[in-house]
Amino acid sequence: MRNIWLIARREYMERVRTRSFMIMTILTPLLMGAVTVGPGMLAERMSHHERHMVVVASDQQTGETIKAQLLHTDKESQDTAAEARKSSIRKSPAAPSSELTVDVDTDTSAAHRTDLVQRLQRKDLDGVIWAANDALQARKVPFITRDTSSFIENAEIQSSLTQSMTRRALQARGVSDQEIKNIFEPVKLDVEDAAGKGAVNPQVVLITRFVMVMILYMSLLLYGINVMRAVLEEKTSRIMEVMLSIAQAREMMAGKILGVGAVGLTQIGIWAVFALLYIVPSAVAMRNQLKTVLSPGLLIWFAVFYLLGYALYSTMYAAIGSMVNSEQEAQQLQFVAVIPLIAAVVIMFSVAQMPSSPLAVWCSLIPFTSPLIMFMRMAVQTPPLWQIALSLAILIGTIYGLVLLCAKIYRVGILMYGKRPTLPEIAKWLRYA
Repeated sequence: MRNIWLIARREYMERVRTRSFMIMTILTPLLMGAVTVGPGMLAERMSHHERHMVVVASDQQTGETIKAQLLHTDKESQDTAAEARKSSIRKSPAAPSSELTVDVDTDTSAAHRTDLVQRLQRKDLDGVIWAANDALQARKVPFITRDTSSFIENAEIQSSLTQSMTRRALQARGVSDQEIKNIFEPVKLDVEDAAGKGAVNPQVVLITRFVMVMILYMSLLLYGINVMRAVLEEKTSRIMEVMLSIAQAREMMAGKILGVGAVGLTQIGIWAVFALLYIVPSAVAMRNQLKTVLSPGLLIWFAVFYLLGYALYSTMYAAIGSMVNSEQEAQQLQFVAVIPLIAAVVIMFSVAQMPSSPLAVWCSLIPFTSPLIMFMRMAVQTPPLWQIALSLAILIGTIYGLVLLCAKIYRVGILMYGKRPTLPEIAKWLRYA
């Protein structure tokens, strides 16, 4: 036990003092924030700008109806964005308001359409809605714009046109403006759980869960690779032969796994402290929402699945590091260990949407994907207790079996040099050990 402690302490102190540890401690949260939050913030900022559109209709009243609906839809979008900012854990400054200008034109001639297209090409206009009578009767209205890939704006304009035509049809049948307003008044959905508690903003919950799962994924991947590289470095430098004179192979493997794992916990602890400092200014006002998003139980399960997942993958990576003789060989073999993690990330969004689906249940029971998938299920919707217990039992049993198996490979592999071993040779190592 003393040897395990000494090796673990050496691995820990050697790594936390490196420049790469400090750089990754600072860089990883920034990259995670850029990947998860950055695109949304950038899209929000870019969406708020001055826009100038022209509605071409056969009569003034139809054009004014479409114009009013476009302005109303734009205001609703701004109000929705403002509500999302209010319910966010971290208060962000209000984005600049969007300025939408809509002109109504009743000249439906081909020459005028050509003139509007030229103005669009000169960037004097942002869009032309050609709502002439023949287009409305065919239920197919041309929308001429420079940015044809903006599916959100296209969907908003299509919705505005549909509601405008419905309003015109109701007015033609003598329905009053107040009755039409009541017809189009949206129904607000008040979501609450079985206990009668209101739901937290789903965007906040999803982003928080996604960030936690990605931190778990990156930690398992990076620190598993660090274990493999630590074994490979000492094997290629022949330090391993000296260390075997004072410690057993199993002690060396256990010490490396514990040392690198402690480095990972230290880094996650630093990230947690900075995250708390980031949300402290609004933590008092948002304490009820914060308890729901980041409950103590969820943080405990995060630590549990991190430790179990790290024990599983670091054991595999230690065995891989003992088998190979160079970094190139290690990169080829480590793909076998990475495949389950990549598969878990690929199906993560499906699990977040349907945590009780057969795919989610089975993947949360498979030990190589359960650290990510079961944690995601528990973060979104707590699964039945027997599924949690079964997942943990299978995971712990797999870890125990892998430790015994990989320890035998490690014992023989760390002293083997030359070509990369084949499967029959690895089988011989297991029988020999």
